[in-house]
Amino acid sequence: MQIGFKYKYCKGFGRLYEYSFKHTHMITKEAKERLKILNFWKEYGLKAMTDAYGAKRSTLYEWQKTYQESERKIESLNPKSQAPINRRKRITDYKIINEIRRLRTEVCPNMGKEKVKKDLDKFCTINNLEIISASTIGRIIKEKKIYHHRQKIYHDGRIKTVKRVKKLRKPKEFVAEYKGDLIEIDTIVKFTYGMKRYIITAIDVKTRYTFAWAYKKHDSASVKDFFQKLETTFPYKIKAVQTDNGSEFHKFFRDYLKEKKAVHYWNYPGQPYRNGHVEKYNRTIQEEFVDWNESLLEYPNKFNEKLMDWLIWYNTKRYHWSLDLQSPVDYMINHNLLSRMCWTNTIL
Repeated sequence: MQIGFKYKYCKGFGRLYEYSFKHTHMITKEAKERLKILNFWKEYGLKAMTDAYGAKRSTLYEWQKTYQESERKIESLNPKSQAPINRRKRITDYKIINEIRRLRTEVCPNMGKEKVKKDLDKFCTINNLEIISASTIGRIIKEKKIYHHRQKIYHDGRIKTVKRVKKLRKPKEFVAEYKGDLIEIDTIVKFTYGMKRYIITAIDVKTRYTFAWAYKKHDSASVKDFFQKLETTFPYKIKAVQTDNGSEFHKFFRDYLKEKKAVHYWNYPGQPYRNGHVEKYNRTIQEEFVDWNESLLEYPNKFNEKLMDWLIWYNTKRYHWSLDLQSPVDYMINHNLLSRMCWTNTIL
């Protein structure tokens, strides 16, 4: 069972929590050793204890006071933090800070510390200032948060306000238990005759029922059109969808999912294996169909016509190891996920 941390989004709280737990509930070896020394001191006296352990008298009284005030809890003898209370603070001339800010925000957005140093050294020499190292420049940038954030501007000069929306990620404990619980969608990009073609694919995680369609454009309008076709071809309602973080899954597609009240999960960045079912399907459709009919991609309509025949075979005849060597349709019928009355036999 995976245990989650309630306050993982509170910066620094996890470290503070672990530190406090360690020093209030965990008994360290040092604490046991200190209690042993206190008991030895009480039984044999100060001189014997000094000869045996070498601890100072003032230290013993301090340990004893802490131990008694905590109502004789051994964990109170855990070593405390040795970090200094008053730490040194970096003192940097304001002229240097202003020059770093100018170089990183006006001259070259987010210029690296090594490049900043090249120009900053000339500035410091001219103004009789102390020359600082590249590592110090990096610390100043981080400490003063000297970063350039790109802004979008309207034609009349007004700055656009960027509203960042937190993306919904699929919970790690999520399991698709019924048809339509989760449909994974992805895109295959193919180069043919100097042109790009985009094949959007979808697969149901539970039943392995699939669909695909080729497009000339790779935008949210195309993905919306794909999803509408997906709703028509799938024999059940789609409850949730998972995609990667591509721009084609925004705007029209996102708004259409809201209209249909379908949940949209965004995959975790840099973790394509979490969208593994459709990634595996992409390989299958390329090896078994796309590579054999790549010449038809020049004319997407002809390609899609032939693709529909292959999808019918794939969903009704092709055996799947994950379904105990059954086709997706047979699997749904045999497990009472679909009625036989929904299908007619169109393939001899």
